[in-house]
Amino acid sequence: MKIKNVPGIICLVIFSLFATQAWPANTLNSDSNYSITIAVTINKDDYIMGKLEYSNNTLQLVTFNPIGGVIYAEPYLFEILEKTIVIKNVHRIKCRPLNDKYGNADITGTIDFSNELEPKIHLLNVVGDPYISNISEQGKKTRKKYIPNVWLGN
Repeated sequence: MKIKNVPGIICLVIFSLFATQAWPANTLNSDSNYSITIAVTINKDDYIMGKLEYSNNTLQLVTFNPIGGVIYAEPYLFEILEKTIVIKNVHRIKCRPLNDKYGNADITGTIDFSNELEPKIHLLNVVGDPYISNISEQGKKTRKKYIPNVWLGN
């Protein structure tokens, strides 16, 4: 009787191994649990670089601004007012900065992290000018010059 139970136990162990491997892959690749860090440029200005972190219902930004050879880092928090999932891992959002000393006007746009190695971000201010966008090649050169040891994301 003990020998008859061994194949059943082996099948149960193998099934549980596959099931536990598949569950995290499905959970991490869904729009309900995600976290992405994106290297960005602020206000079309290749001189102000930033690190944007977007996950579930939070949007955080740290900017690095070299002024006179000194780097000034400033953190910003955003309140997400609206979020629409266009397709999987492509979100259209409307947000408002909570601690921006230059104003708190609404910002709208798209965050596309369907390709996690090359996420795309395009957020516009109320006038329609780019507020936060992907870091440009010039911005990457500026980053290497002023903050070479800071990882900004993809």
